[in-house]
Amino acid sequence: MFKNLTNKGLAVALLQLSFGINYFFHGVVRLPKLSKFVAGMQAGFSETLLPELFVTPLAYIIPFAEIAIGVLLIINKFAKQTIIAAFVLMNILVVGSCFAENWANVGLQTTYIGFLFLLLFFLNEKEA
Repeated sequence: MFKNLTNKGLAVALLQLSFGINYFFHGVVRLPKLSKFVAGMQAGFSETLLPELFVTPLAYIIPFAEIAIGVLLIINKFAKQTIIAAFVLMNILVVGSCFAENWANVGLQTTYIGFLFLLLFFLNEKEA
């Protein structure tokens, strides 16, 4: 699987695999306690300008989006589109964190965005 890759290609493949595992388990651990996760999101945004009308559906969608992104990155299917979906998800999370004025989360989420940029930028290296 990784045998014919250059070091750069291997690095990209391993980064993609690592991000896939990360996203997958972010979603998986939330499923058994989905109602609690949603209630926590609602409570966390109750004092912000972000309406519950947006928070609640997104809170239900996020774990499933994380699982889908994770699986697709792990199995290396539709990698470019999956990375773009991860960018969209991360930017949605950044907007939410900005509304909640949770600047530490914004910084962490922006770090994810930076690594997603690198993953997308070097994606074709796996094929070289």
